Amino acid sequence: MNILTKIQQPESRKFEIKKSLPASRKVLQTMVAFANGAGGELLIGVSDKQRKIVGVDDPFSMEEQISNMIHDAISPPVSPFFSVVTINGKTILSVKVLSGSNKPYYIRSLGPEKGVFIRIGSSTRLASKDIVVDLQRQKRGIPYTLELDFQHDVKDIENEATNYFFDSIGQKYVGTESLLHWNIAGLNNGDILPTVTGLILFGKKSLVHYDYAHLRLTRFQGITTTNIMESREYSLPISNKIDGLCNDITTFLGKESYFDGPRRIERTIIPFFAIREAVVNAIVHRDYSITGSSIKINVFDNRLEIISPGTLFGNLDIADLGTGLSECRNRSFVRIFRQFGLMEELGTGIARINELYKERNLQAPLYQEQGNFFKTTLWQKKILTDVKEEIEDILKLWGPMTAKDLANRVNIHHNTALKYLNKLITETKVKRKGSGRKTVYISLGG
Repeated sequence: MNILTKIQQPESRKFEIKKSLPASRKVLQTMVAFANGAGGELLIGVSDKQRKIVGVDDPFSMEEQISNMIHDAISPPVSPFFSVVTINGKTILSVKVLSGSNKPYYIRSLGPEKGVFIRIGSSTRLASKDIVVDLQRQKRGIPYTLELDFQHDVKDIENEATNYFFDSIGQKYVGTESLLHWNIAGLNNGDILPTVTGLILFGKKSLVHYDYAHLRLTRFQGITTTNIMESREYSLPISNKIDGLCNDITTFLGKESYFDGPRRIERTIIPFFAIREAVVNAIVHRDYSITGSSIKINVFDNRLEIISPGTLFGNLDIADLGTGLSECRNRSFVRIFRQFGLMEELGTGIARINELYKERNLQAPLYQEQGNFFKTTLWQKKILTDVKEEIEDILKLWGPMTAKDLANRVNIHHNTALKYLNKLITETKVKRKGSGRKTVYISLGG
Protein backbone atom coordinates (compact mmCIF):
# COMPACT_ATOMS: atom_id res chain seq x y z
CA MET A 1 0.00 0.00 0.00
CA ASN A 2 1.25 3.47 -0.90
CA ILE A 3 2.47 5.35 2.21
CA LEU A 4 0.21 8.33 1.45
CA THR A 5 -2.78 5.98 1.28
CA LYS A 6 -1.68 4.15 4.42
CA ILE A 7 -1.50 7.23 6.63
CA GLN A 8 -5.12 7.99 5.80
CA GLN A 9 -6.23 4.59 7.12
CA PRO A 10 -7.87 4.46 10.55
CA GLU A 11 -5.80 3.14 13.42
CA SER A 12 -6.52 -0.51 14.18
CA ARG A 13 -5.21 -3.51 16.07
CA LYS A 14 -2.37 -3.68 13.51
CA PHE A 15 -1.70 0.00 12.85
CA GLU A 16 -0.84 3.04 14.96
CA ILE A 17 0.31 6.56 14.11
CA LYS A 18 2.28 8.98 16.29
CA LYS A 19 3.46 12.53 15.67
CA SER A 20 6.64 11.98 17.68
CA LEU A 21 8.28 9.22 19.67
CA PRO A 22 5.97 8.35 22.58
CA ALA A 23 7.17 7.67 26.10
CA SER A 24 9.12 4.43 26.35
CA ARG A 25 6.32 2.79 28.35
CA LYS A 26 3.83 3.44 25.54
CA VAL A 27 6.20 2.15 22.86
CA LEU A 28 6.89 -1.04 24.79
CA GLN A 29 3.21 -1.68 25.44
CA THR A 30 2.41 -1.25 21.75
CA MET A 31 5.25 -3.53 20.61
CA VAL A 32 4.22 -6.22 23.11
CA ALA A 33 0.60 -5.95 22.00
CA PHE A 34 1.56 -6.29 18.33
CA ALA A 35 3.68 -9.37 19.07
CA ASN A 36 0.87 -10.96 21.09
CA GLY A 37 -1.62 -10.27 18.32
CA ALA A 38 -1.41 -10.35 14.55
CA GLY A 39 1.64 -8.12 14.35
CA GLY A 40 1.48 -4.45 13.52
CA GLU A 41 3.12 -1.24 12.40
CA LEU A 42 3.85 2.00 14.24
CA LEU A 43 4.40 5.07 12.04
CA ILE A 44 6.22 7.98 13.69
CA GLY A 45 6.22 11.42 12.12
CA VAL A 46 2.54 11.79 11.22
CA SER A 47 -0.01 13.72 13.30
CA ASP A 48 -2.65 11.21 14.36
CA LYS A 49 -5.56 13.67 14.06
CA GLN A 50 -4.95 15.71 10.90
CA ARG A 51 -2.79 12.95 9.32
CA LYS A 52 -0.29 15.59 8.34
CA ILE A 53 3.29 14.51 7.71
CA VAL A 54 5.48 16.37 10.21
CA GLY A 55 8.51 14.09 10.00
CA VAL A 56 11.19 13.17 12.54
CA ASP A 57 14.55 14.95 12.86
CA ASP A 58 16.92 11.99 13.23
CA PRO A 59 15.22 8.72 12.21
CA PHE A 60 18.37 6.60 12.54
CA SER A 61 19.03 7.74 16.07
CA MET A 62 15.38 7.10 16.90
CA GLU A 63 15.63 3.65 15.32
CA GLU A 64 18.60 2.76 17.51
CA GLN A 65 16.81 4.12 20.59
CA ILE A 66 13.69 2.03 19.94
CA SER A 67 15.70 -1.07 19.07
CA ASN A 68 17.67 -0.90 22.34
CA MET A 69 14.50 -0.17 24.28
CA ILE A 70 12.75 -3.28 22.89
CA HIS A 71 15.81 -5.50 23.30
CA ASP A 72 16.32 -4.50 26.93
CA ALA A 73 12.70 -4.54 28.10
CA ILE A 74 10.63 -7.19 26.29
CA SER A 75 10.60 -10.92 26.92
CA PRO A 76 10.71 -13.26 25.05
CA PRO A 77 12.88 -11.33 22.56
CA VAL A 78 11.12 -9.33 19.84
CA SER A 79 12.85 -8.30 16.62
CA PRO A 80 11.38 -5.14 15.08
CA PHE A 81 11.77 -4.18 11.41
CA PHE A 82 12.58 -0.55 10.64
CA SER A 83 12.15 1.41 7.45
CA VAL A 84 12.43 5.09 6.56
CA VAL A 85 10.28 6.95 4.03
CA THR A 86 10.99 10.52 2.93
CA ILE A 87 8.16 12.59 1.41
CA ASN A 88 8.61 16.24 0.43
CA GLY A 89 11.76 16.47 2.52
CA LYS A 90 10.12 15.03 5.67
CA THR A 91 11.03 11.62 7.04
CA ILE A 92 8.67 9.03 8.53
CA LEU A 93 9.98 6.12 10.61
CA SER A 94 8.12 2.80 10.36
CA VAL A 95 8.48 0.19 13.11
CA LYS A 96 6.98 -3.22 12.31
CA VAL A 97 6.62 -6.19 14.64
CA LEU A 98 5.46 -9.59 13.43
CA SER A 99 3.07 -11.84 15.29
CA GLY A 100 5.23 -13.83 17.68
CA SER A 101 5.46 -17.60 18.09
CA ASN A 102 6.50 -17.49 21.77
CA LYS A 103 3.42 -15.85 23.26
CA PRO A 104 2.72 -14.35 25.70
CA TYR A 105 5.20 -11.48 25.32
CA TYR A 106 5.50 -9.10 28.25
CA ILE A 107 7.43 -6.14 29.63
CA ARG A 108 10.17 -7.70 31.71
CA SER A 109 10.04 -5.17 34.56
CA LEU A 110 6.31 -5.83 35.06
CA GLY A 111 6.58 -9.60 34.75
CA PRO A 112 4.20 -12.00 32.98
CA GLU A 113 1.43 -11.22 35.48
CA LYS A 114 1.17 -7.47 34.82
CA GLY A 115 3.24 -6.95 31.69
CA VAL A 116 1.21 -8.70 28.98
CA PHE A 117 -0.58 -6.30 26.64
CA ILE A 118 -2.91 -6.82 23.68
CA ARG A 119 -4.61 -4.70 21.04
CA ILE A 120 -8.37 -4.22 21.18
CA GLY A 121 -9.29 -2.22 18.12
CA SER A 122 -6.98 0.79 18.06
CA SER A 123 -6.17 0.74 21.77
CA THR A 124 -3.56 -1.15 23.79
CA ARG A 125 -4.79 -2.85 26.96
CA LEU A 126 -3.50 -5.03 29.76
CA ALA A 127 -4.38 -8.65 29.03
CA SER A 128 -6.76 -10.44 31.39
CA LYS A 129 -5.83 -13.79 32.94
CA ASP A 130 -8.08 -15.61 30.45
CA ILE A 131 -6.36 -13.94 27.51
CA VAL A 132 -2.92 -14.83 28.92
CA VAL A 133 -4.04 -18.45 29.14
CA ASP A 134 -5.22 -18.27 25.52
CA LEU A 135 -1.87 -16.83 24.42
CA GLN A 136 -0.09 -19.71 26.17
CA ARG A 137 -2.42 -22.09 24.33
CA GLN A 138 -1.48 -20.47 21.03
CA LYS A 139 2.18 -21.07 21.82
CA ARG A 140 1.44 -24.78 22.25
CA GLY A 141 -0.48 -24.79 18.99
CA ILE A 142 -3.63 -26.19 20.61
CA PRO A 143 -6.88 -24.45 19.61
CA TYR A 144 -9.24 -23.75 22.46
CA THR A 145 -11.97 -25.74 20.74
CA LEU A 146 -9.83 -28.91 20.81
CA GLU A 147 -9.22 -28.78 24.54
CA LEU A 148 -10.79 -31.52 26.65
CA ASP A 149 -13.51 -30.54 29.11
CA PHE A 150 -12.72 -32.34 32.37
CA GLN A 151 -15.95 -31.10 33.97
CA HIS A 152 -18.16 -33.05 31.59
CA ASP A 153 -18.58 -36.53 30.19
CA VAL A 154 -19.27 -37.97 26.74
CA LYS A 155 -22.76 -38.63 28.09
CA ASP A 156 -23.23 -34.87 27.73
CA ILE A 157 -23.04 -35.35 23.96
CA GLU A 158 -26.57 -35.52 22.56
CA ASN A 159 -27.21 -38.72 20.59
CA GLU A 160 -29.84 -37.09 18.39
CA ALA A 161 -27.37 -34.43 17.24
CA THR A 162 -24.54 -36.88 16.51
CA ASN A 163 -26.89 -39.26 14.69
CA TYR A 164 -28.12 -36.33 12.60
CA PHE A 165 -24.52 -35.48 11.67
CA PHE A 166 -23.46 -38.99 10.71
CA ASP A 167 -26.68 -39.60 8.79
CA SER A 168 -26.14 -36.34 6.91
CA ILE A 169 -22.62 -37.28 5.81
CA GLY A 170 -23.50 -40.91 5.06
CA GLN A 171 -21.29 -42.46 7.71
CA LYS A 172 -22.14 -45.15 10.20
CA TYR A 173 -21.87 -44.00 13.80
CA VAL A 174 -19.66 -46.48 15.67
CA GLY A 175 -19.62 -44.87 19.10
CA THR A 176 -16.46 -43.47 20.66
CA GLU A 177 -14.36 -44.31 17.60
CA SER A 178 -16.45 -41.89 15.54
CA LEU A 179 -16.33 -39.24 18.26
CA LEU A 180 -12.54 -39.43 18.41
CA HIS A 181 -12.17 -39.32 14.62
CA TRP A 182 -14.15 -36.05 14.39
CA ASN A 183 -12.57 -34.47 17.49
CA ILE A 184 -15.93 -34.52 19.22
CA ALA A 185 -14.09 -36.30 22.04
CA GLY A 186 -10.45 -36.97 22.94
CA LEU A 187 -8.33 -39.29 25.06
CA ASN A 188 -6.76 -38.49 28.41
CA ASN A 189 -4.81 -41.34 30.05
CA GLY A 190 -7.24 -43.84 28.60
CA ASP A 191 -10.36 -41.84 29.52
CA ILE A 192 -12.59 -40.47 26.79
CA LEU A 193 -13.65 -36.88 27.41
CA PRO A 194 -15.65 -34.43 25.29
CA THR A 195 -13.84 -31.60 23.56
CA VAL A 196 -15.08 -28.02 23.52
CA THR A 197 -15.94 -28.64 19.86
CA GLY A 198 -18.01 -31.66 20.78
CA LEU A 199 -19.96 -29.88 23.49
CA ILE A 200 -20.68 -26.73 21.47
CA LEU A 201 -21.75 -28.52 18.31
CA PHE A 202 -23.32 -31.65 19.82
CA GLY A 203 -23.74 -30.96 23.56
CA LYS A 204 -27.00 -31.18 25.45
CA LYS A 205 -29.15 -28.08 25.97
CA SER A 206 -28.73 -28.41 29.75
CA LEU A 207 -25.01 -27.46 29.65
CA VAL A 208 -25.31 -24.07 31.35
CA HIS A 209 -21.53 -23.48 31.26
CA TYR A 210 -21.82 -23.21 27.48
CA ASP A 211 -24.54 -20.57 27.41
CA TYR A 212 -22.03 -18.22 25.76
CA ALA A 213 -22.12 -20.45 22.67
CA HIS A 214 -25.82 -19.81 22.12
CA LEU A 215 -26.97 -17.58 19.26
CA ARG A 216 -29.54 -14.79 19.58
CA LEU A 217 -31.68 -13.54 16.71
CA THR A 218 -33.43 -10.19 17.22
CA ARG A 219 -35.77 -8.31 14.91
CA PHE A 220 -35.76 -4.56 15.51
CA GLN A 221 -38.34 -2.09 14.29
CA GLY A 222 -36.84 0.49 11.95
CA ILE A 223 -33.10 0.97 11.58
CA THR A 224 -32.02 1.41 15.22
CA THR A 225 -31.94 -0.82 18.31
CA THR A 226 -34.60 1.24 20.09
CA ASN A 227 -37.60 -1.06 19.62
CA ILE A 228 -37.38 -4.86 19.75
CA MET A 229 -40.13 -6.62 17.82
CA GLU A 230 -39.07 -10.22 18.51
CA SER A 231 -36.11 -12.14 19.89
CA ARG A 232 -35.22 -15.83 19.66
CA GLU A 233 -32.40 -17.87 21.20
CA TYR A 234 -30.74 -20.95 19.71
CA SER A 235 -29.11 -23.15 22.33
CA LEU A 236 -26.93 -26.26 22.22
CA PRO A 237 -26.43 -28.33 20.21
CA ILE A 238 -25.52 -25.79 17.52
CA SER A 239 -24.77 -28.22 14.67
CA ASN A 240 -28.41 -29.02 13.88
CA LYS A 241 -29.72 -25.47 14.33
CA ILE A 242 -28.16 -23.79 11.28
CA ASP A 243 -30.88 -24.44 8.71
CA GLY A 244 -33.66 -23.50 11.10
CA LEU A 245 -31.85 -20.32 12.17
CA CYS A 246 -31.24 -19.19 8.59
CA ASN A 247 -34.85 -19.87 7.64
CA ASP A 248 -36.02 -17.88 10.66
CA ILE A 249 -33.81 -14.97 9.57
CA THR A 250 -35.50 -14.94 6.16
CA THR A 251 -38.92 -14.46 7.75
CA PHE A 252 -37.71 -11.13 9.15
CA LEU A 253 -36.11 -9.85 5.94
CA GLY A 254 -37.57 -7.80 3.11
CA LYS A 255 -38.71 -9.67 0.01
CA GLU A 256 -38.69 -8.93 -3.70
CA SER A 257 -40.30 -10.57 -6.72
CA TYR A 258 -38.69 -11.66 -9.98
CA PHE A 259 -39.83 -13.60 -13.02
CA ASP A 260 -38.48 -17.01 -13.96
CA GLY A 261 -40.08 -17.42 -17.36
CA PRO A 262 -43.84 -17.10 -16.81
CA ARG A 263 -43.55 -17.70 -13.06
CA ARG A 264 -43.37 -14.90 -10.51
CA ILE A 265 -41.10 -15.90 -7.62
CA GLU A 266 -40.55 -14.20 -4.28
CA ARG A 267 -37.16 -14.18 -2.59
CA THR A 268 -35.33 -12.30 0.15
CA ILE A 269 -33.50 -9.20 -1.02
CA ILE A 270 -30.36 -10.54 0.64
CA PRO A 271 -29.29 -13.71 -1.23
CA PHE A 272 -29.88 -16.80 0.91
CA PHE A 273 -26.31 -17.95 0.27
CA ALA A 274 -25.04 -14.71 1.83
CA ILE A 275 -27.25 -15.21 4.90
CA ARG A 276 -26.07 -18.77 5.50
CA GLU A 277 -22.43 -18.04 4.71
CA ALA A 278 -22.32 -15.11 7.14
CA VAL A 279 -23.99 -17.16 9.89
CA VAL A 280 -21.68 -20.14 9.35
CA ASN A 281 -18.62 -17.88 9.30
CA ALA A 282 -19.68 -16.35 12.61
CA ILE A 283 -20.02 -19.79 14.21
CA VAL A 284 -16.90 -21.33 12.69
CA HIS A 285 -14.50 -18.40 13.16
CA ARG A 286 -15.60 -16.89 16.48
CA ASP A 287 -13.28 -16.96 19.44
CA TYR A 288 -14.83 -19.41 21.90
CA SER A 289 -12.28 -18.56 24.57
CA ILE A 290 -14.28 -15.33 25.01
CA THR A 291 -17.00 -16.69 27.27
CA GLY A 292 -18.72 -13.45 28.21
CA SER A 293 -20.46 -12.85 24.88
CA SER A 294 -22.51 -14.76 22.34
CA ILE A 295 -23.12 -14.37 18.62
CA LYS A 296 -25.82 -11.78 17.95
CA ILE A 297 -27.83 -11.66 14.73
CA ASN A 298 -29.78 -8.43 14.37
CA VAL A 299 -32.33 -7.71 11.66
CA PHE A 300 -33.29 -4.11 10.82
CA ASP A 301 -35.47 -2.71 8.06
CA ASN A 302 -32.43 -1.94 5.93
CA ARG A 303 -29.82 -4.51 6.96
CA LEU A 304 -28.80 -7.75 8.64
CA GLU A 305 -25.97 -7.56 11.19
CA ILE A 306 -24.06 -10.56 12.50
CA ILE A 307 -21.72 -9.82 15.41
CA SER A 308 -19.28 -12.49 16.55
CA PRO A 309 -16.82 -12.43 19.49
CA GLY A 310 -13.19 -12.28 18.37
CA THR A 311 -11.33 -10.41 15.66
CA LEU A 312 -9.97 -11.92 12.45
CA PHE A 313 -7.63 -14.80 13.20
CA GLY A 314 -3.90 -14.79 12.60
CA ASN A 315 -2.48 -12.22 10.20
CA LEU A 316 -5.67 -11.62 8.24
CA ASP A 317 -6.77 -8.04 7.57
CA ILE A 318 -10.17 -6.78 6.48
CA ALA A 319 -8.58 -6.07 3.09
CA ASP A 320 -7.77 -9.80 2.71
CA LEU A 321 -11.42 -10.84 2.85
CA GLY A 322 -12.70 -12.05 -0.50
CA THR A 323 -9.23 -12.45 -1.98
CA GLY A 324 -8.98 -16.20 -1.32
CA LEU A 325 -6.69 -15.84 1.70
CA SER A 326 -7.85 -17.77 4.74
CA GLU A 327 -6.65 -18.52 8.25
CA CYS A 328 -8.71 -20.66 10.55
CA ARG A 329 -9.09 -20.45 14.32
CA ASN A 330 -11.30 -23.55 14.74
CA ARG A 331 -10.27 -26.21 12.23
CA SER A 332 -12.36 -28.88 13.93
CA PHE A 333 -15.46 -26.77 13.23
CA VAL A 334 -14.45 -26.26 9.60
CA ARG A 335 -13.92 -29.98 9.11
CA ILE A 336 -17.38 -30.82 10.44
CA PHE A 337 -19.20 -27.98 8.68
CA ARG A 338 -17.64 -28.83 5.33
CA GLN A 339 -18.85 -32.41 5.69
CA PHE A 340 -22.28 -31.03 6.53
CA GLY A 341 -22.18 -29.15 3.22
CA LEU A 342 -22.43 -25.81 5.02
CA MET A 343 -19.07 -24.48 3.83
CA GLU A 344 -17.34 -24.24 0.47
CA GLU A 345 -13.59 -24.09 -0.02
CA LEU A 346 -11.86 -21.90 2.56
CA GLY A 347 -11.53 -18.29 1.49
CA THR A 348 -14.18 -18.38 -1.25
CA GLY A 349 -17.39 -17.62 0.66
CA ILE A 350 -16.88 -13.86 1.07
CA ALA A 351 -15.98 -13.51 -2.60
CA ARG A 352 -19.20 -15.29 -3.56
CA ILE A 353 -21.26 -13.03 -1.26
CA ASN A 354 -19.71 -9.95 -2.88
CA GLU A 355 -20.42 -11.32 -6.37
CA LEU A 356 -24.07 -12.00 -5.55
CA TYR A 357 -24.45 -8.49 -4.17
CA LYS A 358 -23.11 -7.03 -7.40
CA GLU A 359 -25.42 -9.23 -9.47
CA ARG A 360 -28.45 -8.00 -7.54
CA ASN A 361 -27.30 -4.37 -7.55
CA LEU A 362 -27.25 -4.24 -3.74
CA GLN A 363 -25.19 -1.93 -1.55
CA ALA A 364 -21.92 -3.78 -0.88
CA PRO A 365 -21.59 -5.76 2.38
CA LEU A 366 -19.55 -4.21 5.18
CA TYR A 367 -16.98 -6.17 7.20
CA GLN A 368 -15.63 -4.54 10.36
CA GLU A 369 -13.57 -5.23 13.44
CA GLN A 370 -15.14 -3.36 16.35
CA GLY A 371 -13.15 -3.75 19.52
CA ASN A 372 -12.86 -7.46 20.17
CA PHE A 373 -15.73 -8.36 17.84
CA PHE A 374 -16.16 -9.01 14.13
CA LYS A 375 -19.24 -7.58 12.46
CA THR A 376 -20.74 -8.41 9.08
CA THR A 377 -23.42 -6.08 7.71
CA LEU A 378 -25.51 -7.36 4.82
CA TRP A 379 -27.53 -4.49 3.40
CA GLN A 380 -30.97 -5.03 1.93
CA LYS A 381 -30.75 -1.80 -0.03
CA LYS A 382 -30.57 -1.50 -3.78
CA ILE A 383 -28.05 0.86 -5.33
CA LEU A 384 -30.50 3.42 -6.68
CA THR A 385 -29.96 6.21 -9.15
CA ASP A 386 -32.06 8.85 -7.38
CA VAL A 387 -34.01 9.57 -4.20
CA LYS A 388 -37.40 9.18 -5.87
CA GLU A 389 -36.52 5.65 -6.93
CA GLU A 390 -35.33 4.87 -3.39
CA ILE A 391 -38.60 6.11 -1.87
CA GLU A 392 -40.59 4.04 -4.35
CA ASP A 393 -38.51 0.97 -3.54
CA ILE A 394 -38.95 1.41 0.23
CA LEU A 395 -42.73 1.66 -0.09
CA LYS A 396 -42.79 -1.50 -2.22
CA LEU A 397 -40.76 -3.41 0.34
CA TRP A 398 -42.14 -2.18 3.64
CA GLY A 399 -45.65 -1.04 2.91
CA PRO A 400 -47.46 2.18 3.93
CA MET A 401 -45.37 4.90 5.58
CA THR A 402 -45.72 8.51 6.61
CA ALA A 403 -43.69 11.19 4.86
CA LYS A 404 -41.79 11.75 8.10
CA ASP A 405 -40.77 8.08 8.35
CA LEU A 406 -39.67 8.08 4.71
CA ALA A 407 -37.66 11.27 5.19
CA ASN A 408 -35.85 9.74 8.17
CA ARG A 409 -35.21 6.51 6.28
CA VAL A 410 -33.74 8.25 3.23
CA ASN A 411 -32.08 10.98 5.33
CA ILE A 412 -33.72 13.93 3.57
CA HIS A 413 -35.85 16.87 4.73
CA HIS A 414 -39.57 16.25 5.27
CA ASN A 415 -40.53 18.76 2.54
CA THR A 416 -38.17 17.09 0.08
CA ALA A 417 -39.81 13.74 0.77
CA LEU A 418 -43.23 15.29 0.09
CA LYS A 419 -41.96 16.67 -3.22
CA TYR A 420 -40.87 13.23 -4.42
CA LEU A 421 -44.05 11.59 -3.10
CA ASN A 422 -46.20 14.05 -5.05
CA LYS A 423 -44.26 13.20 -8.22
CA LEU A 424 -44.84 9.50 -7.61
CA ILE A 425 -48.54 10.16 -7.06
CA THR A 426 -48.68 12.03 -10.38
CA GLU A 427 -47.00 9.04 -12.05
CA THR A 428 -49.65 6.76 -10.43
CA LYS A 429 -46.90 4.78 -8.67
CA VAL A 430 -47.97 5.83 -5.17
CA LYS A 431 -51.26 6.81 -3.55
CA ARG A 432 -52.04 8.90 -0.48
CA LYS A 433 -54.34 7.61 2.28
CA GLY A 434 -55.65 9.45 5.36
CA SER A 435 -55.20 13.04 6.40
CA GLY A 436 -53.07 15.18 8.69
CA ARG A 437 -50.48 13.37 10.75
CA LYS A 438 -52.13 10.05 9.94
CA THR A 439 -51.45 10.42 6.22
CA VAL A 440 -49.58 7.44 4.78
CA TYR A 441 -48.25 6.71 1.32
CA ILE A 442 -48.85 3.37 -0.36
CA SER A 443 -47.02 1.83 -3.29
CA LEU A 444 -49.13 0.91 -6.33
CA GLY A 445 -46.27 -1.10 -7.81
CA GLY A 446 -45.90 -4.87 -7.84
